[in-house]
Amino acid sequence: MYFDLRTSLLSNSPSRKQTFLKPLSVMTVAIAAFGSMSSIHAETFFTDTSISVLYGSDYELVEDGELTTATLEHVSAHDWGGVFFFVDRNQGANDIENNRFRETYGELSPTLKMATFDNSFIKQVNLAATYEFGSNSTGFDQDNYLVGIGADLNVPIPGTKFASATLYHAFNDNTDDDQQITLTYGWERNNFVVDGFIDYSFNNDDIEDNIHINPQIKYNLQEVLGIDNRLEVGMEYSYWKNKYGVDGVNQNSPSALVKFHF
Repeated sequence: MYFDLRTSLLSNSPSRKQTFLKPLSVMTVAIAAFGSMSSIHAETFFTDTSISVLYGSDYELVEDGELTTATLEHVSAHDWGGVFFFVDRNQGANDIENNRFRETYGELSPTLKMATFDNSFIKQVNLAATYEFGSNSTGFDQDNYLVGIGADLNVPIPGTKFASATLYHAFNDNTDDDQQITLTYGWERNNFVVDGFIDYSFNNDDIEDNIHINPQIKYNLQEVLGIDNRLEVGMEYSYWKNKYGVDGVNQNSPSALVKFHF
């Protein structure tokens, strides 16, 4: 999953406009469909949309390690399940030929509630799916499809907003299929926010097993500034062992972060 760097370096598609527009078109249709479902056929418990900007200079397999990322993100919870999606636009530094690396990557992850439990560590069991899409300026593109089973967890830590664990089977576009375990979490107290994910991908014959640990540590300035919307500042830390499945490429990268919620 994610971008297979080896395929990216070797591919050179002549129809970049088409491969770039195709995943975005599918994404737009899917979001519109889920939006209609949410507003017409279901009760909405929670919804949040945000845009964030990150900058870091220690990213592996990126020219000079420098990367700026703009992210549009949405999450919503409904009586039938939930929807999470994001789109990243990554831009690197100029290389020796004055070319700038550009990359678009996104995920759409709907869940369908299967069962709920009272007074249990497992609050809810979900049927889960994820559509991963992306393209970059080297000519690489991908469309991966993940299906699996997940659980919303009742973690007995004060301030915990959410926690989940999901096991996926991934039907990958450019490598063999594999499995992935995804953990997500969110905690908030006294305007301090810690959230993020852990992805562990394994059983892929083409690439190495890899683990990506990606927490964000932020402070919500809404109360201090007296504004109507959340404005968070802080940092994101990316630890990625065998990044993109490349053996021995381990990323340890902090990034400055600003995140605004609509």
